[in-house]
Amino acid sequence: MQRSLLLVPFALVGSVLVGQDAKEVETFLKEALTFAKANPKEAFVKEICTPTGKFNVKTTNRLYLTVYDTDGKVVAHGKKVAEVGSAQIDAKDVNGKFYVKARIEAAKKKPAGVWTEEEKKNPKTMQVSTKRTFVGFQNGMVICCGMYEQ
Repeated sequence: MQRSLLLVPFALVGSVLVGQDAKEVETFLKEALTFAKANPKEAFVKEICTPTGKFNVKTTNRLYLTVYDTDGKVVAHGKKVAEVGSAQIDAKDVNGKFYVKARIEAAKKKPAGVWTEEEKKNPKTMQVSTKRTFVGFQNGMVICCGMYEQ
């Protein structure tokens, strides 16, 4: 009996942390959508790719954006700038799901933001886990910010 009582608080804490991360990702992406709408595309891309930009991992220490065009080409990346220009339309998760295509389709259907999921190796744990990505669509760009399930 004591064991089950001890496990319940830990389960609730884990759920709360994932929920807070999801809210943080949504807020970050919505700020990006607002910025993209209010600024020229070039300014938005620069804000993501520049280490001091507000959507770059070096500034946030945690979150960053990946942006695709509707053909699956990387337009901007807030962590791996070297990926800009690469075609990722055929990228698959560990189960063979074309996750970039899924992100593009979802963002076009719900431009203000929608969650997608794929199974990928988590770079922190090196284990396969669910990556949830909140995606939106603005000015022909599919804007993405994701998190791994805990």
